[in-house]
Amino acid sequence: MSQTALITLLTILLMTGGFLGGGSKNSPAPTEPPAASSTLQERPGVIRTNRVSVHEVPRSDEVIATLVRGDAVTILGEADGYYRVRLANGQIGYINTFAVSTTHTSKPPQRRSDYEVIAYYVTDASRPSGPSLRENLDVITTLIPWMWEVLPSGRMHLSFDARDVGEALKLAGENRIKSLALVHNVRQTAAGTITFDASLAHAVLSNAKSRQAAVEDLFRLLRDWNMSGVHIDFEMVPPSDRQNLNLFLKELAERLRPAGLSVTIAVPAKTFNDFTSSWSGGFDYATIGQYVDRMMLMTYDEHWRGGPPGPVASIGWVERVIRYALSVGVPPEKIVLGIPAYGYDWPAEGRGRAVTYRQAMEIASTHGARIQWDDAAKAPFFRYGAGRIVYFEDRSSISHKIELVKKYGLAGISIWRLGQEDPGIWSVIRSNLA
Repeated sequence: MSQTALITLLTILLMTGGFLGGGSKNSPAPTEPPAASSTLQERPGVIRTNRVSVHEVPRSDEVIATLVRGDAVTILGEADGYYRVRLANGQIGYINTFAVSTTHTSKPPQRRSDYEVIAYYVTDASRPSGPSLRENLDVITTLIPWMWEVLPSGRMHLSFDARDVGEALKLAGENRIKSLALVHNVRQTAAGTITFDASLAHAVLSNAKSRQAAVEDLFRLLRDWNMSGVHIDFEMVPPSDRQNLNLFLKELAERLRPAGLSVTIAVPAKTFNDFTSSWSGGFDYATIGQYVDRMMLMTYDEHWRGGPPGPVASIGWVERVIRYALSVGVPPEKIVLGIPAYGYDWPAEGRGRAVTYRQAMEIASTHGARIQWDDAAKAPFFRYGAGRIVYFEDRSSISHKIELVKKYGLAGISIWRLGQEDPGIWSVIRSNLA
């Protein structure tokens, strides 16, 4: 398959939620209304009222979104008592000027180093990551762009939009945000589907020459791209390659760390050590914790599109994952809690579909569904139609997960992914972690 075809397929996959849970349904990109008659220099703003409607055009009845106190916007212009603004999800609309405060946002707040706020970045025309990045430069501490596919030989194959990612990395660098290159084992299978490939992981990890080639290629590319380190996102690693993964991380750390480059990894969430699991059996938390600088727990997909409905990440399950990682000796200062920014919409029978926060809100509004709160899971959900149920994540559910970060003294959070989240999570993060 050509490089262009692979990038196209990966883009489609990322837009339709083909992996990592956080996909989104294809939908037309928002149409920009005409520009305001007078313009300002682009500047940040924060909603100061409890709730405010965002209009498609000034003084119209067409409401395209509703924001709440603390939500961030970018002011693009002003006319007739309205600001023309860009929302965190990239939408353009108009808000009454009285509802937006600009005085305390002219200078970004001082970033503290107490906790890390790590954000995954994906090139996606339907749900772009760029707007969320631009709106939250003051609080994001590390950016992880989706970048290279590893080949069986161990060499790295470009699987990203170099221009888009390059612009994101430039913006990160200008704002003193660290950057980690995501390396994955996603590829097209013989059946024509795109997925994390266990056989690809095995081919690389089980061969000493392939591991060495991967280490050297990554070392060169990280230096060429002026990045802070690497983020390994190998999923479906066979349990038989458990020790091979440990060895690869050891070899990677020995090569990268002396050059000041970080080694991090995303690991599947688990609450006990199942050596036979095709999902988590290849990951030895205790040994991995010795070699990496940060271990991102993928504490999401407790319930997933292919299983029965339920919370994406119930608070009790998330805490059990944290406690297991600590119990096997992973230092808390190396653990980063994975935060899902998406949800799933399940039919009465059959496979569910991934939805972003915005899509969940649109579905509820269209069907007049009442959003309920699962107090045991600390997660919102609603029912609609012929037995459909939607569980998703919002600012309230994420605030409970952040409390676990503080309770156990973890390094911080990682958000999968920018562009899918409830914009209100950022005010929660600023209040608790920034």
